[in-house]
Amino acid sequence: MVDCFGLVCYPFAMEQVFWNTGNGHSYKQTDFPLLDLAEIPGPDFFRLVAEVNGGLLYLASPYRSSWRITDSQARRRREQVIDLTDRLLDAGVWAFSPIAYGSAFEDRGHEHDSRWWMRRDFEFFKHCDLLAVYCLKGWEDSPGVNKEIDWALTTNKPVLLIEE
Repeated sequence: MVDCFGLVCYPFAMEQVFWNTGNGHSYKQTDFPLLDLAEIPGPDFFRLVAEVNGGLLYLASPYRSSWRITDSQARRRREQVIDLTDRLLDAGVWAFSPIAYGSAFEDRGHEHDSRWWMRRDFEFFKHCDLLAVYCLKGWEDSPGVNKEIDWALTTNKPVLLIEE
């Protein structure tokens, strides 16, 4: 039995972590390593490769932020995330992006609410080795990104911040 931000969680019952509403902490001030991936390959890219160590990276990023942004801003974020995911995969980093994955569903007209997506994203997250947060404008205020950081902290997975 472990303490998961005020909830009692059992290591085999990760579903309790998913339903955690968060610890109320803002991750703006958290001291996670910040990597600049403007240059691949470059020094920060090699640090990322060392951190992943052949495992699977979960790429968190803001998207709709509970519908507080315009459709055009959401499309731009989606394009940026897909481009970074492609660059990482091309460079040999195994990366899973829920935005890149989910955009195909959206393109086909399959609309789901954030609760539906977060439930599925958590299932993928459980198989990843570390969390990388793509620091697009507004990432600190994204409910989804904050939830994903909570998952990483609760499951003791490393968290890295990525910018370009």
